Amino acid sequence: FYGKDIKPFTPSPVPEAYNIPFRSLYSRNIANLLMAGRNISASHVAFTSTRVMATCAVMGQAVGTAAALCAKGKFLPKDLSADPARVAALQQRLLRDDQSIRNCRNEDPDDLARHATARASAETLGPAANVLSGEVRDLPDEWKHRWGTTLTPDTWIELAWQKPQRIAEIQLTFDSGFERELTLTASSAKTAKMIRGPQPETLRDYTLELLKGDQVVASEKIEGNVQRLRRHRLAPTSADRLRLRVHATHGADRAALFEIRAYA
Repeated sequence: FYGKDIKPFTPSPVPEAYNIPFRSLYSRNIANLLMAGRNISASHVAFTSTRVMATCAVMGQAVGTAAALCAKGKFLPKDLSADPARVAALQQRLLRDDQSIRNCRNEDPDDLARHATARASAETLGPAANVLSGEVRDLPDEWKHRWGTTLTPDTWIELAWQKPQRIAEIQLTFDSGFERELTLTASSAKTAKMIRGPQPETLRDYTLELLKGDQVVASEKIEGNVQRLRRHRLAPTSADRLRLRVHATHGADRAALFEIRAYA
């Protein structure tokens, strides 16, 4: 930036989110060394963007997951990077853990929800089918990947299968107001836009039901949830419907949900 012997360049803003390649996260001469954060392989221009702390954090998540895959499969990071199937497996694991990867959506073959049909009590903001889109982010004011409706005493969304499925784990990804900036700055202008604590859009109280025909065969009631990603593990149960009943949020007058997954 300041080298007088280097030809000047005109920086241009990044127009949208971008992916960081896995090959920039491991050493070229130390076979089993992975890196995340400010020490990754990047030009000084790219570094101005990749070095920010939230980005460093998601790189740490990617590297930790990759290390686990390498240890389990007994291969090196370079072997993972060179194998499209291994890269796809890493991406799918990251998506399951609520990472976002541009142009990549849920294709997990074990997710029973991918073969279900979604419907809801109402769809005033976004259709129920959005929870099966495979993506868990929306731009501000968009409802492409969220189901949403005005909250009433009888608000629900459900998945239905043509044949009963053996279900032992349910994963929910809630709306947590990502369009609102979160920052540690002391700036009053920024702080005024923040909500410190549970985000109003996040579902607080809800009930999960597994149904076979019209009979509820398993249920779990949750109160006081503050998390965006929730996993519920239960005794393996045969059911042809999975219903989420919404009772309360942390203040919003609407119910919203990005994704439902189900596993045997």
